[in-house]
Amino acid sequence: MTLELVGVVGLAVCFGSNFLSVISAFDRLILHNGSHRAFTLRDLGHSHAPCIIQHVYSREELNVIASTAVAERPDAFVGLRRPPMLKDYFNPKLRKIVPVIRRLRQVTVKFQVDESYVPAM
Repeated sequence: MTLELVGVVGLAVCFGSNFLSVISAFDRLILHNGSHRAFTLRDLGHSHAPCIIQHVYSREELNVIASTAVAERPDAFVGLRRPPMLKDYFNPKLRKIVPVIRRLRQVTVKFQVDESYVPAM
């Protein structure tokens, strides 16, 4: 029995970009993803970082794009005079440093082929 190549399957395994993710909505910039990276960069003295900016022009778009916290309380982020800010992370009255156990992440990728026979037409 001779086998011939019928197709090739490629699996890409990766994580998201290292850029900060920001939503531009109603004259505000909302840090959507990357708060830990932003905190660490600022703590190291960096004042600028590359980011991906998504522009939002309505509350409906904000509800679709934003995280649950922003979607559930949009006025806290775009309506209030003084929303939560990155500099709040550095205020000892507003933060608590909690020790955690360091962990490594292991990703296992599985590929499975199932073959079955169906009646021919």
